[in-house]
Amino acid sequence: MLDKSYIYQVSIREWIENDWDKGIFVPVYGGRKDDKWDIFFQSYLVPADRTEEQLKTDTYDAYGLLRPGVTVYGAWDSGEAAYYKWGNNTSIEPLVIKRDYNDLARDNIEIVEEFRFLFNLYYNSQSKEYVDLENDTSVVKISDDNLVSIHKRYLKSYLAIKNMALIIHIDSRCTDIVEDIFPTDSFDYRNDDNTVFYTVNIGRGHNGIQEENFSILFGKKVLFGCKLKDCNIWPYNEKKQYIEFIVGVDDNGRELHYTCDPSKLSNYFGANPDAPHYLTPIFFDSAVLSKYYSNPEKYKVDDGIIRCGTLWSLYIDNQNTGYVSAYLGDLGRNLPSEQEQHYWRGFNKALDAKLSATKFKRDFMALPASSQSQDFVFKNTYVKTNRQFAEKAGWPLFLELDEQDRYNFEGLRIPINNSIVEMDMLVLSLVKVLLDSLNEKEIVSHLTGTYEKLVGSIAKLEVWFQEKQLTGYQDHIKFLRNLQELRSSGTGHRKGKSYQKISKVFDIQKENYTETFSNILESATLFLNYINTHIEELSK
Repeated sequence: MLDKSYIYQVSIREWIENDWDKGIFVPVYGGRKDDKWDIFFQSYLVPADRTEEQLKTDTYDAYGLLRPGVTVYGAWDSGEAAYYKWGNNTSIEPLVIKRDYNDLARDNIEIVEEFRFLFNLYYNSQSKEYVDLENDTSVVKISDDNLVSIHKRYLKSYLAIKNMALIIHIDSRCTDIVEDIFPTDSFDYRNDDNTVFYTVNIGRGHNGIQEENFSILFGKKVLFGCKLKDCNIWPYNEKKQYIEFIVGVDDNGRELHYTCDPSKLSNYFGANPDAPHYLTPIFFDSAVLSKYYSNPEKYKVDDGIIRCGTLWSLYIDNQNTGYVSAYLGDLGRNLPSEQEQHYWRGFNKALDAKLSATKFKRDFMALPASSQSQDFVFKNTYVKTNRQFAEKAGWPLFLELDEQDRYNFEGLRIPINNSIVEMDMLVLSLVKVLLDSLNEKEIVSHLTGTYEKLVGSIAKLEVWFQEKQLTGYQDHIKFLRNLQELRSSGTGHRKGKSYQKISKVFDIQKENYTETFSNILESATLFLNYINTHIEELSK
């Protein structure tokens, strides 16, 4: 027997009436076509005060093709020609544009430029999404079959700022071949507030081979914008919210909390004398930096600062092992959102700690102070040594990393999770930076002897040192070979006897990866300092 609810399109009608705009993402263009369903919907914008006339009919009323063009009123040779941005004078605008190239190129879907520019959206071609990078939010999603869905908050904000409404038009068709004759029928539906209107027509006809039952639904639904004050577009931006952080403990050891709102903190000018000072250090587990190290395309962690492009930055004290700190007022002023503040709050701890000597000298004594953290010492030495060597020799000792490999340098750090996984990853990165990047071609070109079976950057480096008659390099060559073995036996292959042997050399068996890798970086820095000391001999 024929399923009456199917031919009457009950599920589609319920979706139109109740569910279409209830999710986070609102579908605005596309559809579904398979053996049972043939549904297509598209949308356009109209002035908010003209929606009632739109729902007088069930037809798609976006006149023309909604693209720039000229309309001629009267005879072609004597009439008046008028140019319209969207091909009509009815104030109807598109939101989604289907580009058709007449089979000369693949058609594609675009989102109207004004929407993209208003929210400064970035198009990720791999995921086919438009993204608000500032708020790390996917705003427009385009599926492989060109279903377009838009984040409801952005869509309703756009409608509010333009004082327009979205009209979605649905064309849904069902067919079912059965032996039973199904009676013709037709009906329409309009909800109480006149924001939904559709008609359904049911009949029976021939498809060229046999009879079939069919139903056709044409309908419209209106989506209005939010209140203008809630659109979060300047000057209607939401007021920034501030959360509380642990500022210390009371006499009973209980945590004390206070807001990071800079306007409610004391300062050196007499504001809020009973409140914690703007420069109160707030302490966090060093794992708070994981988010920023793991996304180097977006964030950069440097000596004393985290940067998110040019969007925001936060001065921090990352000179200590096991924890980082930031000033209470800076957390409120510089973290861009309540969401970012909550992320930091999750790592907030009450610690019997203090600012590093480097941070104190820089901020309170106005003295230049070099980093004492071994990761930044290594990075600074690496960059300085390579620059000075290139200036003297005319070629860099270490080749510049490709863009896809830059994270190996930028992500080098003292381990923050004290795990073997992080240790393996950091060893791999250090080998890429220190060994794989050695300029073997230039080193070999400066060798005067003929050497058989001279394989690998370390072997070539050692021979180069020998020909330059340097002394004291043996310990550095030994360190580099050990580092290479640690990479090969630890991350390049399954861990076995070779790894157990080399792990004893680096004292990894203690499982204090923070201390171990810090010592490795210190040895790497000593190697760089050795190069720097002998630049004159090596550049001849």
